[in-house]
Amino acid sequence: MIAIAIVLWALVVGAIIFVAYIRYVEPARMQVTETVLHFEDLPEALRGLTIAHLSDTHCHHDSAIEWSSREAVRLAMERKPDLIVITGDLFESCELASECSAQLEGLEAPLGVWAVPGNHDCAHEDPFACLEAPPEDVEVLREALEGLGIVLLANENRRIEVDDANLAIAGVDEYAFGRDDVESALEGAEDAAFVVLLAHTPDVLDDPDVGAADLVLCGHTHGGQIRLPGIGAPWAPVWRDRRRASGLLRTGDALCYVSRGVASATRARFHCRPEVAMLTLERGRETAGREVPVRREIRSRKAVEEVLS
Repeated sequence: MIAIAIVLWALVVGAIIFVAYIRYVEPARMQVTETVLHFEDLPEALRGLTIAHLSDTHCHHDSAIEWSSREAVRLAMERKPDLIVITGDLFESCELASECSAQLEGLEAPLGVWAVPGNHDCAHEDPFACLEAPPEDVEVLREALEGLGIVLLANENRRIEVDDANLAIAGVDEYAFGRDDVESALEGAEDAAFVVLLAHTPDVLDDPDVGAADLVLCGHTHGGQIRLPGIGAPWAPVWRDRRRASGLLRTGDALCYVSRGVASATRARFHCRPEVAMLTLERGRETAGREVPVRREIRSRKAVEEVLS
């Protein structure tokens, strides 16, 4: 009986320690990952260009979330990137954009700070961020970001001159509410020397126009938050394949990096630390990525729903 009691108490204590770790320890262990991406035709002017990729800060009135947002900003700025991008869910809801924008103060880079909206940014405050906010409320997001020197891209692109190279930064509007239009986001960018496409979710890879971009950067998944050894993320909020949850992906011509994100929506992470991704562009043999299947005949979230209905 004593031996059984010891085993049971050991299991209880172990469970408590495990829950405490995934709830309080790992979500606070922000990691800076460094990845070199090679492209065969990269212009000489863009060799060595560094991109700080942030995602899913979910800023709101919570001390742990505020700490993670400010820590991500600190870590990104410590690396002195040439370019900073944020791939959506900057705020927990559109109402909080003006109230919590200070949590993202301090981001600046020579080639600018660029962002796209996520499903939370385009939603009213509710437990599942499923109630779409009207356009006039979402504009609060754009205004709040402008005050921070961050440019919001929604189905549009901008050009940046880097010496004699023309760099295009394109951004896709929110996929969850059917606002995404990759074709419009990339319109006119085809003659740029290098095209970076920002989108909140990696499900954008199904869009047939994505191949026009040299590099696709996404977030949304938080890496799955719980990653099991040998299995990976048992679940992630993606339409087709949980292997899209994080890291480098290759789908035909498109190279994509999916960030594990900064915040922890469920306040639980295991083997999936929050991330500030530092990406460096170099010339050379094309970087390989995990091959994932796509449905390139599907052009948007609305088209996906029509196919599945």
